[in-house]
Amino acid sequence: MGAVFVFEEGKMPNLFEEEIQKVVPPDIITLLDPDVRDGARQLVEQLPQRFRPRTIARATNKMRAWELCGLALMKQTRVHDALMVFNALYEQCLKAQQAIGSHMHKGMPLVWISECHLALGHPVLSKRYLMLTACEDAIRGHGFISPGGTGVYFRLVWRHGMSDQQLRQYAISAYKKFKAHRVDARFPEWLLQELDQDWMIELPSFGESLTYCINRSYATSLLQKLGSGTGKELERLAHYLLSSIPGCRAARGLRTKSTEYDIVCSISGPGVDFRAELGRYFICECKDWTRPVDFSALAKFSRVLESAKCRFGILFAKEGITGTGRTTDAERELLKVFQDRGLVIVAISRSDLAGVASGENLIAMLRSKYEQVRFDLRM
Repeated sequence: MGAVFVFEEGKMPNLFEEEIQKVVPPDIITLLDPDVRDGARQLVEQLPQRFRPRTIARATNKMRAWELCGLALMKQTRVHDALMVFNALYEQCLKAQQAIGSHMHKGMPLVWISECHLALGHPVLSKRYLMLTACEDAIRGHGFISPGGTGVYFRLVWRHGMSDQQLRQYAISAYKKFKAHRVDARFPEWLLQELDQDWMIELPSFGESLTYCINRSYATSLLQKLGSGTGKELERLAHYLLSSIPGCRAARGLRTKSTEYDIVCSISGPGVDFRAELGRYFICECKDWTRPVDFSALAKFSRVLESAKCRFGILFAKEGITGTGRTTDAERELLKVFQDRGLVIVAISRSDLAGVASGENLIAMLRSKYEQVRFDLRM
């Protein structure tokens, strides 16, 4: 079966078609045919087998073959399929890093993931992946992102209105953090957490408000670090998962004269689901304890919420809370706090975090837990 490429303007440009024929293996090209309905699924299965992690780390032309497959799908307006292919390439680059034991530039798949989200009408996610691209380009440019030598500059400055000075400062900060934390910073998501959030000016569209995308490899790596005794790993994991919700701005380690908030979140965007009931701000508490969180700790957290006039809080408790499954002790207090004061606290355990790292939608999980507390449903 020969591949047939369909463009909005008609036929694929000859140079593009010629490069595909030259770089992409023939049996892979057949999967780009629009008549092969599960072609994208087959691509994300076969491309990782054809181009192993060490292979793409050593030969950039192998990444180009993978890239061309995604671009061909985009040219056919099969954006969801292209997104699958570019996500798979990003995951393979992360595996390549692990195989060679050092950082590998991953800007190319990230910038195309951004373009896919833009085409799908996801402005917040598109901007987020551009910032991840900027972190990668900052590393490659040793703290400088070239206006003419990178694709991320004109997208952030011309399309999104970021100032040249702001982008330059982000590049300097990202590279400085990379030099100080070379292992952690192999994940651009780690670097992005170290920057400020002044770049978050877009509002989520209705279509992306329930879309939840994370780097599962990064989330899993953070999950595996829990239990060190400092609690910082759980805070970073919770911060990452929450900041990945479109329209959720999360800040870590905010201090007042009397207390310290582990994570403070604010929500922006369409108020069409349960999040409209939460209020603009909510607070998160992180307990990386070796035992379940008890009644006293939960009662103290509820008092923190009350003093900040927040109606919603999330308790990240690695070992869960006491009374789980029996509706006693701390679990019973969740219900009593809402019934007495109108505050909803949901508990997220290690097993919940593992589910999110494996692909569960955190937004859907929060909605379910919110409804359990509000309506006193069976937990």
